[in-house]
Amino acid sequence: MQIKPLLTVSALALALGTAAPAIAATAQANAPIAAADTAAPAELTALVDQVDIPFEKFTLDNGLDVIVHTDRKAPIVAVAVWYNVGSKDEPEGKSGFAHLFEHLMFNGSENAPQDYFQYLQEMGATDYNGTTNFDRTNYFQTVPRPALERALWLESDRMGYLLGAVTQQKLDNQRGVVQNEKRQGDNQPGGLVFYEIVKALFPAPHPYDHTPIGSMADLDSASMDDVRSWFRDKYGPNNATVVLAGDVSAEEARPLVEKYFGPIARGPVNDPAEAAIPELAEDVRTVMRDQVAAVSIDKYWTAPGITDRELTALTVGAQILGGLSSSRLDNTLVRDEQLAVSVS
Repeated sequence: MQIKPLLTVSALALALGTAAPAIAATAQANAPIAAADTAAPAELTALVDQVDIPFEKFTLDNGLDVIVHTDRKAPIVAVAVWYNVGSKDEPEGKSGFAHLFEHLMFNGSENAPQDYFQYLQEMGATDYNGTTNFDRTNYFQTVPRPALERALWLESDRMGYLLGAVTQQKLDNQRGVVQNEKRQGDNQPGGLVFYEIVKALFPAPHPYDHTPIGSMADLDSASMDDVRSWFRDKYGPNNATVVLAGDVSAEEARPLVEKYFGPIARGPVNDPAEAAIPELAEDVRTVMRDQVAAVSIDKYWTAPGITDRELTALTVGAQILGGLSSSRLDNTLVRDEQLAVSVS
């Protein structure tokens, strides 16, 4: 699956970026000479080993992938379910539906008909929610170790047994919630900028040619038939990955996962939409005005997908420039010259 994040950098930072090497050179010239026997930097392999996260992976007969990372420091387990479906999979005229469906997933299932947040609160869960992006939808919660089995049951019930609990009233209610969420985002300072970025960088028919929040008209058009089709086509176990991290081993997890997720039948395979990295014929420059007493200057490029090694190098390079307390542009523009309130 190709995921194309946006790499951003301030245009003001680009204009002044040449000052950073000169500042660094001055500091280096005034620094004391290092001793000849200074320890050499650690080998790359040793550094990688320090951040290695061990895990075990297995796949159920119905195609569900399960990843388990054991960490016994605390009697809790983080439970996450990732579905290979996002706004890239929405047909024309149905923008925003992946996110709307995410909301419906919290409104109860056939064997757990109440609001899911209620169940999670009752079991002492923390850090629970769901998110939708261009490429995926995920649901997550952290639960006390004794509540792990109940959490897996809840996740399996909405994966396999959702449609009997979805009513027109629930659909209309969550449609209103999502539309209000859209209004809140659109009406905050700079709230319309992301629409312009997506429009400029990913012109149709690119699968990222619209934002996950969708349009009001498309949200209004979402029907019960859309709900049923989306669930049957996209939410099968062979289109999902369960991740468990915490006070549990793969040996302990497997019988629980098989008990609750194993009976769920396979669904169609959702082949990821091929998302090529667009190349624009010419630069696009846009000026947007808002009623705020600050100016945001941004410059955007498309970048390789999340599995590409080049993205790692680009991310490290971007953080050296801006976004961290020690970054060059933060030091120069925010603290020293006080020309900006933030740089990323």
